[in-house]
Amino acid sequence: MDILKGNDFADPHVLACVLYVLRVGIADQLTESSQRSFLGFLGRKLETADCSPSMRVATLRILSYLLNNLGEVPVEFKNILDNTVVGALCDSSSHVRIEAALTLRALAKVDPSCVGGLISYGVTTLHALRESGSLEKVMLVSEFGGTNLNLELNSLHGQATLLAALVSISPKLLLGYPARLPQSVFEVSKKMLSSFSRNPLAAIVEKEAGWLLLASLVANMPKEELEDQVFDVLLLWAGPFAGNPESYFRQAQDLAAELYVLSAAVEALTAFIRSFVCPTVAAINGVLLQPVLAYLSGALFYISFFSSKQLPNMKSALALFTARTLMAYQSIPNPMAYETDHQQIIEICTSPFSDPSGYEESSSLRTLLDKKDACLGPWVPGSDWYEDELRAFDGGKDGLMPCVWDDDICIFPRSESISKMLVNQMLLCFGTMFATQDNGGKLMLLNKVDQCIKNSKKQPWHVASVTNACVGMLAGLKSLLALRNQTLTVEVLSTIQSIFQGILAESENFPAQRRASCEGLGLLARLGNDIFTAKLTRSLLGEIVAATDPCYIASIALSLGCIYRSAGGIALTTLVTSAVRSISLLAKSSNASLQLWALHSLLLIIEAAGLSYVPQIQATLFLAMEIIMAEESGLVDLRQEIGRLINAIVAVVGPELAPRSTFFSRCKSVIAEISSCQETSTVLESVRFTQQLVLFAPQAASVFSHVQNLLPTLYSRQPILRHLAVSTLRHLIEKDPVAMIDTNIEENLFSLLDEETDSEIVNLVCSTITQWLHISCVSCPSRWMNILYNKVLATSARRIASENYSGSGNNKSNGASEGDAASYFGEDDEDMIASSKGEKIHGSTSTFGSVYKRENHIRYRTRLFAAECLSYLPTAVGSNPAHFDISLARSSVTDEHNLSTDWLVLHLQELVSLSYQISTSQFEGMQSIGVRVLSIIMDKFGSTSDPDLPGHLLLEQYQAQLVSAVRSAISTSSGPLLLEAGLELATKIVTSRIISGDQVALSRMYALISRPLDEVKDLYYPSFAEWIACKIKIRLLAAHASIKNYVYQLLKEQEDIPHEYLQLVPLFSSSSTILGKYWISILKDYTYICFGLHSKFYYTPFLDGIQFAVVSVEVKKCLDEVWPLILQATVLDAVPAKFKTDDSLKLSDEDSNKIMFLSGHSMVRLEAIEFHFLWGLSQLIMFQGQQLVSDMQVKMFFAADEKRSGVSVPQGTRDSMTSCDIALPVLQSLVNEYFFNHGFLSSELCTELLQLLVYSHIAYSRSGLVISLLSQIVQFCPDAFFESEDFTTSITELCIKYLTVTFQSGQDLLVDLSAIAKKIAYKTKQKQTKWKLILAIVSLPHQWYIGASTDLSLSKVAYFLQSIVPSLKDLLRYDAEHNSDDNTLLKTVLGTWARMLATLSGDCIKRILIVDNRINESCKLLMKILVFYLEETISLARLVHEIKLLGQNSAIDDIIWISIFKSCTNCISDIILNNNIQVQALGLHVLKTNAQRELAEGSHQKNQSFILIFTGELLGNLFFLIQRTWKEDVSRESLAVSEDCLKLLFLIHTLAQARECQRHITVLLLEALYLVFSQCSGCHSQELNEVNTTTKRMVSRLVQIPSAATHIRDSMLEMPVLKRQQFQDMIRASIGQGQMKMHDKLNIQPAPNAENKSKVQASHFRQAKVDKHDDNEEHNDDAQDEDEDDDWDAFQSFPANTASVSAIDSRDGKTISEPALCDEPSTVNNHLLNQNNGHDHDLLQPNVCEQDNDAQDVSPGQTKEMMSLNMEEFEEGSSTRYSNERVAEDTSDRSCQDLYHESSEVNEDSTSTVHNSLPSTELCKDEEPTMEKGKAVQFEVEATDKASDVCIEMHHDAMPAASEDTERNKSSQRQFYEGEVQSVCLDHGDDSDE
Repeated sequence: MDILKGNDFADPHVLACVLYVLRVGIADQLTESSQRSFLGFLGRKLETADCSPSMRVATLRILSYLLNNLGEVPVEFKNILDNTVVGALCDSSSHVRIEAALTLRALAKVDPSCVGGLISYGVTTLHALRESGSLEKVMLVSEFGGTNLNLELNSLHGQATLLAALVSISPKLLLGYPARLPQSVFEVSKKMLSSFSRNPLAAIVEKEAGWLLLASLVANMPKEELEDQVFDVLLLWAGPFAGNPESYFRQAQDLAAELYVLSAAVEALTAFIRSFVCPTVAAINGVLLQPVLAYLSGALFYISFFSSKQLPNMKSALALFTARTLMAYQSIPNPMAYETDHQQIIEICTSPFSDPSGYEESSSLRTLLDKKDACLGPWVPGSDWYEDELRAFDGGKDGLMPCVWDDDICIFPRSESISKMLVNQMLLCFGTMFATQDNGGKLMLLNKVDQCIKNSKKQPWHVASVTNACVGMLAGLKSLLALRNQTLTVEVLSTIQSIFQGILAESENFPAQRRASCEGLGLLARLGNDIFTAKLTRSLLGEIVAATDPCYIASIALSLGCIYRSAGGIALTTLVTSAVRSISLLAKSSNASLQLWALHSLLLIIEAAGLSYVPQIQATLFLAMEIIMAEESGLVDLRQEIGRLINAIVAVVGPELAPRSTFFSRCKSVIAEISSCQETSTVLESVRFTQQLVLFAPQAASVFSHVQNLLPTLYSRQPILRHLAVSTLRHLIEKDPVAMIDTNIEENLFSLLDEETDSEIVNLVCSTITQWLHISCVSCPSRWMNILYNKVLATSARRIASENYSGSGNNKSNGASEGDAASYFGEDDEDMIASSKGEKIHGSTSTFGSVYKRENHIRYRTRLFAAECLSYLPTAVGSNPAHFDISLARSSVTDEHNLSTDWLVLHLQELVSLSYQISTSQFEGMQSIGVRVLSIIMDKFGSTSDPDLPGHLLLEQYQAQLVSAVRSAISTSSGPLLLEAGLELATKIVTSRIISGDQVALSRMYALISRPLDEVKDLYYPSFAEWIACKIKIRLLAAHASIKNYVYQLLKEQEDIPHEYLQLVPLFSSSSTILGKYWISILKDYTYICFGLHSKFYYTPFLDGIQFAVVSVEVKKCLDEVWPLILQATVLDAVPAKFKTDDSLKLSDEDSNKIMFLSGHSMVRLEAIEFHFLWGLSQLIMFQGQQLVSDMQVKMFFAADEKRSGVSVPQGTRDSMTSCDIALPVLQSLVNEYFFNHGFLSSELCTELLQLLVYSHIAYSRSGLVISLLSQIVQFCPDAFFESEDFTTSITELCIKYLTVTFQSGQDLLVDLSAIAKKIAYKTKQKQTKWKLILAIVSLPHQWYIGASTDLSLSKVAYFLQSIVPSLKDLLRYDAEHNSDDNTLLKTVLGTWARMLATLSGDCIKRILIVDNRINESCKLLMKILVFYLEETISLARLVHEIKLLGQNSAIDDIIWISIFKSCTNCISDIILNNNIQVQALGLHVLKTNAQRELAEGSHQKNQSFILIFTGELLGNLFFLIQRTWKEDVSRESLAVSEDCLKLLFLIHTLAQARECQRHITVLLLEALYLVFSQCSGCHSQELNEVNTTTKRMVSRLVQIPSAATHIRDSMLEMPVLKRQQFQDMIRASIGQGQMKMHDKLNIQPAPNAENKSKVQASHFRQAKVDKHDDNEEHNDDAQDEDEDDDWDAFQSFPANTASVSAIDSRDGKTISEPALCDEPSTVNNHLLNQNNGHDHDLLQPNVCEQDNDAQDVSPGQTKEMMSLNMEEFEEGSSTRYSNERVAEDTSDRSCQDLYHESSEVNEDSTSTVHNSLPSTELCKDEEPTMEKGKAVQFEVEATDKASDVCIEMHHDAMPAASEDTERNKSSQRQFYEGEVQSVCLDHGDDSDE
């Protein structure tokens, strides 16, 4: 430092040497504690009076280095900071002021808290200096000999420099910077440039400072910060460059100073171009580029203007201005954009060739030349890059000052003079211009260069001219490669070749020029075509043979290598052999320089040729060995080049390299020999040899040997060796991590990190340790725990190496740190290479590290990094559950077959303890890391149970540490990072069961979180970015939201809620006012950031600073995690602001709150505007949900629709979360009765929501949320809403959509949907919408019925229909009764329904016929479907019959109703007349069952019998079926059908008693019985005998009925004698055998009253099928025949005038006279439409199985199609009566899909079936058990009687009397559904199936 004393302007070279010694010789050798002391010493040195400016510069530069190295600001240095570094900002030397700004910039990096204060201080000082008027004053000499004005100007420049430096690093700071500060800096800058001082001297300084600030702003600030003012920024350059230059400079008194100001302006413009006009900043490039080009054109004018005048003292200023202008042009990506300025630029750039004597030699070759050729000189790399920079330093006293806002600060001050900078920029720009010219322009420029070289021969500037020519041409060729805009002509290529070869031919040229020429020839070969490249190569090969000058020959050899490196390709493959042979001969030369260049050329050829070089490898290896064995091989450069050759050979043949081969041994021997000299360059190649083996020949040596060889190099004094060793270790980690686990390199890497001073190596070591941690920690977490514990909490002497490397006593001095060859290589089998001394060094302990054992503590930087590594540990162990479950870990330890026994959970105590100690340590920067690690531990182990204490969590034992860490983190003295981490940890603790049962701990935690709530609004950190305070606010309010959601989750589950959590509910209620206000404010801010829903200029946010882009980006990251929590917490138990408990409840407020609110307390009170904001936000989330939740990670979320199982923490991050999971629970909370009552919700709002839900694609797993929301709307909305057509349409569409979704995906929601549909149907005032809904509800399940493929899919439809169809039919009856005047839509609905059933029945029959008439599962399923359609058809006919009789109808109405009724009867008729016997049997059985049901209920006696009317249309078909049966081939199945027809006719006869039609039915029955009797008589077949027996039994019973006997006798009297005789024979045969028994029965039984008589009649004529092959059944039949046979004599004894006998009604006891006989017995097919209150069919009772399949999306169009049934088509057809033609024939050619296109236009997607399996059928709660599925049900007459009686009693007791539809005999129907189909199938199946 004394060298610099007394020298105000020391030589830059001297200053550079002093800095090198201070840094390398002193600072790097000090321990951390010594560096702290040295920092204070240097600070105090600045206060001394004899400290010259140069000394201050050196001191400040070393201070910056020490601050960066320490990573923190010592307290003792802070005390002297203001008087030293800050005071240096006002120094008279501009260089000192700049270095002081750079020092404060380094200070701000390690202590970000000072940035805000420094920037505020700087801005305030600048404003004060400008506004005080002192700059306007004249220069006054002070008593100290200085000037007040100069002092203030120095202060102004110093503060501006400081602001520029701080602005440059502010975006990179951990805690950011206040967003208002850059804006304030920009305002100051604009004022300095637009309203500068009138004092010329002050104006110069002020404008230069203004351009400096502007350059820093545009170069470093985010583009979003200036996007609104970008054109205002551009206008700042208009003053100096767009006006009249003569008038501008006429006002300037000092032109040189003004040019310096313009240079600063151009520098700022260059920064603007790089930031705003680069290719990556798109859209407005053209708009911004044009004014920039105009400004640069003005700058060119200034250059030509001042160049022509040649004013004195302007050269340096003009040179700087010219250089800055050329740099600005080169920063424009496309040089053709300023094509109009090319000519002027070329004139400037060719000046070094036009006037070579006036320009210095360029220094750009060092940056242009390939660094791989640096060993050839003149800049040979040394042991340290810092030393290389010192040796290459070429600064001057007029050199440029460091740029304070640039990231790359020059290593040494004044590293480049202005004149050298000018020539460098001219030549680089010359290259750009050369590339943009056409071939003619290129030739002109080349000629100028060539002429300059020729003319400068024997001139002093010849060397400079050649160097400048090389720079210009090399820059031009590289620009050509970058642009690739045209092809060079042969003339241009030849000219360039001749110039370069001419330079090579000059023997006095330096290595840099020769290298440039060689590299230029290589680039030239790449620019030419393959022919030119091959020709050039052959030409140079010829030159090697012909030339005699060793330098020229060496240059030609290097040119060949450069050609291969640049061009390569197939064209040069054939020349590899000749080139290698020629160059190998040169390598044997005795000329060391020629040898070196030849070997390097050979290296380039090997690297470029690749596998094509394999034939030459052996020869090259022998060449290397030959050179090594020669006496001249002692040169280090030669040995290094041979090492590179060997490494290149390994890269080529690596995979083929055998471990014990001779070739490999020879390579190792060569490397061992060259490294024996212990020079840095040779050891470097030996380490690189290890790296090549790792990368290309991993099989050649073991990982352990590699590590043993690399570890000593880690502690080399040479940074290049340390860097290479660490990078090789990283490759080993990536290649073979398993083998690396046993090497234990962690301690070594941490030791290197603690010692390292090179920032690049530090970053490499940190990334290597982090990568190794994530790889190896899975198998050895305990080892990492011990390492990190030792590093973080180390207080004793530092251990440099691990205990495994305890030092063997070898001395590492005298270059031993570069590696001992004896320890580096071993024998072939273990070590990689044998020692050159022949010693075998086995892999024993390492010999490094002993010299580095010194007493010192671990550096703060190392501790901080170790703490960061600890935070990675819980995640790095992977996802193996044994790491987090102590039970699994313990079982794994005891398992002998498990190789891994090291589990993280076994070391949980150490992990928690270490994290807690970090969180409460003395290092403030590490405390937040410790708290963050505890939060990670909570995430990983929060749900782990403690096996030693069942019912408790493992982390409960660490409750004290966790609570203590939170208490120390959440305090007024905590920093923002620590406070944020503490809030997050506190939230996780409270929302877990760790402190469950500890009321005191929970209260304390909640108090800690609530304490900052009152001050949260005014929270502000002036030294940090606004987003720091915003994140604290968000975390605080999110903590309250998480806790509230967690408590509500417990309340929702209704488990045993801990009392300590219940006590939080009143606390939330009391603080809900302020919390709700803040929560809503945060949500509004979030909408402002995401959607821009508020004006940027008029919106006042709750989170300060979010108007700035840099703040909003950071805040949004935090809000993305928590906004769902806050949104949900806001609406939980929210109420209107004016809400009061309903007085009508007559309860206390507490009781009523418990009923109305989940928590028992009202929470946030919402104003109407707040409610509408939340409502709109929820819909917006639904609409743009994918964009909101794609990157969202919610840390904790209240699961509204999920149950918490077992012991768990609040819901964690969910990968499958969608916008529905967020928005729908919120909407459910908002759709409450009190919001409807207070007018917050209108029909328009609800309609918008419903439409949104219709058009949203929501998975079926989330459908429950939608249905629950829909249910709430239907339940709570006023009835007036249903008067709105839009509302009713939307809610109907949504209901239909989810009906379809539910049928497709599951059935668990059918109950809720049916209830919703019924409510909608009853409430809807719009008739058309109501009927569309009913049609859709009816058609949709039928549509799924026809597509059902399993019993489960069948049961879903039946279940739904049972729950809703009776109510819909009641609605239809009600509407028909009260709106009989206009029932057009009702007719349309019923008509469409009837047609649908007819079509579906026909389609089902077709499908039954397709299955080959075999009884299988598919056939059974189709038969069940057909049975359902038949029952539905009869039920619909009953409904039509009832509706028709409710009101007065016109003739046309009667026709329509009758046509609908006729459609139903035709459907049944088609069934019973079908050619398929199974179908016939099903139809007959359905009719018989309905008749039995009506007979059992007795409704036929109260009103007109519906079944009698319905079957009256079918009597002729039944008789025809009997006739057809006996005319065709008689089979067992056909006989059963005939028997069923007889039984059905007998039931019809029973129903017709006491009616006018009884006689006709009796005659028809008698005719049918006689037809069967006559066919069976005289036959000996068993089947026919059985039928005959059944016929006789029916005849016997028939004649015992008094009225029937009378009708029979009267009819027989009218018959011909022969026919009468036949009938009498049948009657005698039927009753003859049982006459006596019947008399006995009549004598024994008392005279029945009317009721008993009715019951007997009802029970005597009910029968069921019997199995004809069952012997027991036959025995029972015989016994029954004996009991029930009647006697003809008894028949004859009946009185003839029984027509007057009265029948007593069994129900009401009224006497009814039997009607007179019908006149015409042939009218059996007349319409018998009598009034009767019939009953609907009972729906099926299937099992409801919960399914959780994803829903198939139903588009809104499909929903509308489902509703929009083709009603017009039916209306046209309903005006005329349906024809008697059978429906099955009408629809035989139509498919089920055609039907739905006709009636309901349903999309084919909704006809897909649900493929599920049906479990065992279960019954509803109100049903009695039925027969087991699959059991054949025997339909005996007596069994039917009993079942009917049970049905009557059950329905009278259990079914409500309000609805007739719900009083159907469910037991009978269920019995039919479960067993009758199978019975029918068995009765009519073949023997094998039976």
